[in-house]
Amino acid sequence: MDRIERNHILKIFYNMAKLIKEFIGIIVAVGFLINKIGLIGSILIGIALFILIILYEFLLWRKNFFIVGENSIYHQEGVFNIKKVEIPFERINTIDISQRLAERIFKASTIKIDTGETSNKGSELKFTLKKTRAEELRDILLNRKTGGDAEENEKFYTIKPRELIIYSLISNSVLKGIGILFVVQQFFDQYLKDFIHIDTSFYIDKLQKEDIYHAIYTVSFIVLGLIVISIFLAIAYVFLKYYDFKMWSDRNKIYVKYGAISRKNYSFDRKKIKGIHIKQTVLMQFLGFFTMEIESIGYGDEEGEKAILYPMCSSLLKDEIIKNLLGEFEYRGNIAKPNRTAGFRFFYKKVIFWAVTALVCFFIKPEFVIFTLILLLFLLIMGYLEFKNTAFGIDGSLIYMCCKGFNKTQSILKMSAVQSLTLSRTYFQHKKGFCDYSIILYSSNLGKVLTVKNLKDDIVGESFK
Repeated sequence: MDRIERNHILKIFYNMAKLIKEFIGIIVAVGFLINKIGLIGSILIGIALFILIILYEFLLWRKNFFIVGENSIYHQEGVFNIKKVEIPFERINTIDISQRLAERIFKASTIKIDTGETSNKGSELKFTLKKTRAEELRDILLNRKTGGDAEENEKFYTIKPRELIIYSLISNSVLKGIGILFVVQQFFDQYLKDFIHIDTSFYIDKLQKEDIYHAIYTVSFIVLGLIVISIFLAIAYVFLKYYDFKMWSDRNKIYVKYGAISRKNYSFDRKKIKGIHIKQTVLMQFLGFFTMEIESIGYGDEEGEKAILYPMCSSLLKDEIIKNLLGEFEYRGNIAKPNRTAGFRFFYKKVIFWAVTALVCFFIKPEFVIFTLILLLFLLIMGYLEFKNTAFGIDGSLIYMCCKGFNKTQSILKMSAVQSLTLSRTYFQHKKGFCDYSIILYSSNLGKVLTVKNLKDDIVGESFK
């Protein structure tokens, strides 16, 4: 307690890599100097710049320190612009401990501390420390006895390998696998041209000369092959991400940890959880599976950061988790759904979009119009799901919202998490007594907006009056 502590020395190399990336233009410029001042002079300039970067990063590391007090943590950073902050323990919302591959090799971890202060963007405090010290600091900040295992707390939940395989198939991970394939294809295509001297554009030109039906057959076969490969990539991605997943709780906190290469270990104060989000892809909706996330002000504001509570669970398990861990979010109030007369509003824009697309295809090549029927079917299914999934309700201190089509999201939020509720409508909606409800949540990145559309304009009640 009350001693000065600094980041792990690995932090210097992280910052150096980031700085070099930001100033890559200067490095390229030094390369051009070879023609002007010669190789030796350019190397000397490069070495001088590298030494300056090391000295600057060392100074930043030296001036970045924190002190853990009896009831608060003090942090100071900056060389020219010095920033100081002191945060009482009771204001801390979430603590996230993660390990990248390099950190696992050097037995270090990154600890991120959030208080939910809406004037800040991203994590308010972030340190790279020895793994044992990061865990010890987490226990101090959470006022929890050090060394507690999941098994010593209340019931804990794990995910079996079979469940991870199912999740990779019915979540959007397959789309990520396809994205990886496109990236690999760009590199592989270049590799084939440069080293094996096979130009894949030759086969593309040949395909274009074939009749349209044979071309569609060939493309379909290729697409099917790519989907199969992407499925294997998706399974590998999900296993690496959620390996050894565990979620458990004690009297005051909920803890989550997972990951093979990059390990995540974060915790939430139960009292400071503002809501839960229950999400389903289209296949999850059909098969009855759910992904659960937590809404905690201050966490999830950084890019790619999600407060996953449970990646995939059945309806029974979802209800059990809510009952045992998040009983205050059991919504029992009335839920308003769109009237059948509002159904048209979920379809007309999509039909107009299809009509314009079909018209363009007709002028380009009339045979293509028949294939736009697949697009029409896709849009009609999307509209139906949006109509079916839309819902809104208020019950005491809770708000229930449900929206989206292929990626259904149910949100159950505390009233205290809502910054504002907006009712908006067009002239035609007003004539029929419909409106859109938008809720802005307190957040450190200018607020998170949730919207449900085409509901009756008289369902809010007295809660916001």
